Amino acid sequence: MSEITYQNKDVTAKVMAETLKGKSLAAFGLPHLKIMDILPTNLPAIESNELRLDNLFLLSDGALAIIDYESSFDRENFVKYLNYIARVIKRFAVRGELNQLKRVKMVVIYTADVECAEEIYDLEGLILLVESAYLVNRDSDEIYRRLKGKIEWGQRLTEEEMMELMILPLTVKGRTGKQEAIEKAVGLARNLPEKEEQLKVLAGILTFTDKVIDKMYAKRLKEEMQMTLVGQMLMDEGIQKGREEGREEGLRALIQDNIETGISREQILEKLQKRFQLSEIQAEEYYYRFSKES
Repeated sequence: MSEITYQNKDVTAKVMAETLKGKSLAAFGLPHLKIMDILPTNLPAIESNELRLDNLFLLSDGALAIIDYESSFDRENFVKYLNYIARVIKRFAVRGELNQLKRVKMVVIYTADVECAEEIYDLEGLILLVESAYLVNRDSDEIYRRLKGKIEWGQRLTEEEMMELMILPLTVKGRTGKQEAIEKAVGLARNLPEKEEQLKVLAGILTFTDKVIDKMYAKRLKEEMQMTLVGQMLMDEGIQKGREEGREEGLRALIQDNIETGISREQILEKLQKRFQLSEIQAEEYYYRFSKES
């Protein structure tokens, strides 16, 4: 795996963590797998040159699912999967939490480059069962046209359709074809009506295409997402500040107008408590503050 991984706690990871919670993997053809949480993938290493696993999810049935993405089949991958499973078990063991480990599922999602693969590694004393999903069965052109049509008509995508857009590049064969599909998917994501939805889909595209995306393109996309997030935070902060300033202006106007018309202090305090849901002490503080200006 490259630098775009969950454990980096960067913008991609944070957005994806919120995006995938409570979602199923129906878009991959695995509707029975529902994600409850995303777990860190920085597992205890047995050898210094070991690869990080792609995703580690807590499922709704309490099982852990190790998710790996492959664009080819190699029987040696079974060794890698056994290594992943051993490291997940080791994480629980070193924490003294083995009793909390219910089941571990090894799930492999194959890109459109793979039509079939072995799913059982039988050593008699040890049997590894892999649950596979094959994206070669997904019609990438149909998915693109359908999602593009909805977006152009200003229609909201469903959660499953947003997931389809995230994994669209994996339904295309070849590295060049995948990069072209990534850029087309990013183009659609940028036209989604809500900034939050845009960020979710862009984070998904970055995450699911981590092994095949052009790294410079990915770097620029992450920087764009970071700027969008910062801009949204500043906007939210400005809106909140505006609300607070507007509320204070309302309090000032009520107090000063009522004083000018001869309304008693007790009546003004009562109005403040009712109209602005203030406590008696808060009403007193605002009255003292703004009555001195009149």
